[in-house]
Amino acid sequence: MSRRKKKTRKYKPRNEFRRNISKSAKGHFDYIFGETDTHYKSLGLTTHPQEEKFNYHELTENPNPEDNRKSFLKLNVRSTNKKFFDKITKDNWKFSKEDMPVVRHIIKKYKKSTNRKPKNWYTKKAKKNNK
Repeated sequence: MSRRKKKTRKYKPRNEFRRNISKSAKGHFDYIFGETDTHYKSLGLTTHPQEEKFNYHELTENPNPEDNRKSFLKLNVRSTNKKFFDKITKDNWKFSKEDMPVVRHIIKKYKKSTNRKPKNWYTKKAKKNNK
């Protein structure tokens, strides 16, 4: 018999913009890149950043085609319950070509950090197998 492969994906991929009405987001839009059974993995967007609290990246173009104000992307991932998001997605919103590498880099960094084994995992495993 063949061995069953272990599931490695922690969330289902998504590519959409929705309004986040949680206390932390205060009604701003988020770029959702992943979904679990109960939560969305997302990056926050804003036009007026709070520089003293969080790190932001200034986008070259606003994802909203109807808005010409400067837009900023929050550089850390938030995991928010699905009940705080609107049901309606913004289909015509998208990141510009210049901004997509930054977004992909943040997502890839998050994936690496969540899929890592705990510290000293291999040594603990070896000790357990030797007993």
